[in-house]
Amino acid sequence: METIEQMDLASIIAVFEHSSLSDLELSCSRFTVKMKRKEGGTAEYLAPPLVKKQQEKEMPAESEKKEEDLFIVTSPIVGTFYLTPAPDAPPYVHEGDKIEKGDVLCTIEAMKLMNQLQADFPCEIVSVLAKPEHMVEFGQPLFSVRRR
Repeated sequence: METIEQMDLASIIAVFEHSSLSDLELSCSRFTVKMKRKEGGTAEYLAPPLVKKQQEKEMPAESEKKEEDLFIVTSPIVGTFYLTPAPDAPPYVHEGDKIEKGDVLCTIEAMKLMNQLQADFPCEIVSVLAKPEHMVEFGQPLFSVRRR
């Protein structure tokens, strides 16, 4: 079994979504996450649209210095998450891509409207945290990025 330190945010969210817990708050040296179910059972992720990971109080090790620059890009709306502009088109971004401010990260469809989410700053895509063509909630983590 993995420890909290070894799990990524997507795994923690998946565990919460498939559990009967109504609230969950986890803290470790890598991150802090708070989740709560709304009435009706849908999950709510308590985070602003862009969240900087928790910083160490003591001097970080070399591997941890790289993690200090990581940000989590979260969904600004509820809708269906798409990594491509069309079913037969290539993805907007891949893990490892270096993107500029204003580049499109994904599309979120809400009420038949396609909303493009753009990068707020130049960054590198570290990981995609949401599953393409699945529903995302407000505040749900979508990407882990490193500021450049």
